[in-house]
Amino acid sequence: MTTTTITNIAEFAGSLADIPLKQGCTRFFRGHADYRKYNIEPSIFRKEQLKENEETLIQEAMIRCPNELPSTLSFIEILVRLQHYGLPTRLLDLTSNALVALYFACRENEKTEGEVLVFDIPNDQVKFYDSDTVSVISNIAKRSKEFDLSKYPIDQEKFNSDEEIGRLLHDIQRDKPAFRPIIKRSDLERVIAVRTRLDNARISRQEGAFLLFGMQGSKLKPAAVPDDWLVCGNNEKRIIFSNKHKIKKELASFGVSEQTLFPELDSQAKAIVEKYRNKYARKPKVV
Repeated sequence: MTTTTITNIAEFAGSLADIPLKQGCTRFFRGHADYRKYNIEPSIFRKEQLKENEETLIQEAMIRCPNELPSTLSFIEILVRLQHYGLPTRLLDLTSNALVALYFACRENEKTEGEVLVFDIPNDQVKFYDSDTVSVISNIAKRSKEFDLSKYPIDQEKFNSDEEIGRLLHDIQRDKPAFRPIIKRSDLERVIAVRTRLDNARISRQEGAFLLFGMQGSKLKPAAVPDDWLVCGNNEKRIIFSNKHKIKKELASFGVSEQTLFPELDSQAKAIVEKYRNKYARKPKVV
């Protein structure tokens, strides 16, 4: 395995230049703070009590926040908003901007080494928010924890005739009334990349997209990201980062910072306070 340790933006750019984009693919990035402890899985699967209550978490949020989660939204748009506000979902954030991923690799815990993952995802696996496949996979989240494909017939016609699959179809048709009443079993077992509408300031500034995870047999087990999608961050090549504080200062000079990536008032207020706290913490004492 080749591991490259980066200490500045120039080295990062050079490392990316050595990774040619696969033909017929779109490149995405994801940064995380500690390469030794990270698994590629959405937040809903990181704790047992969360994944076993996925549908209840969503229902609670929709009941408590009807103005933020109106019925006019498609279900994938609801999941995106829940992700935005910190509720665990079966989405995993990506970005098409390498510097944004680098910021997230360096954002937290300066004592650990961060990492940027590089994904080359086939173009036919990159869907828009209004895709039929997106609606099929996202609505898995509404199923109970007992939802398991091993319980249902393999035959396509019999599969679609099952009562529980009929409930899934009903939820899909809420999103897409013209959806044909045929669900491909294999679609439920996929991971796809999703581009959503840039109607959210944070997604727009972060040039965001998502991985949407289907199921691996049981709803409680996420589908696996295809091995050939991950071109950096796998067993062959990794880009890790030390000297996070220096890199964040460099990123700020390129317009990539907490203030530019998180435009909401609470984030802006936090960044402003931190700026002046640091400013006066460095001020020499008068003797």
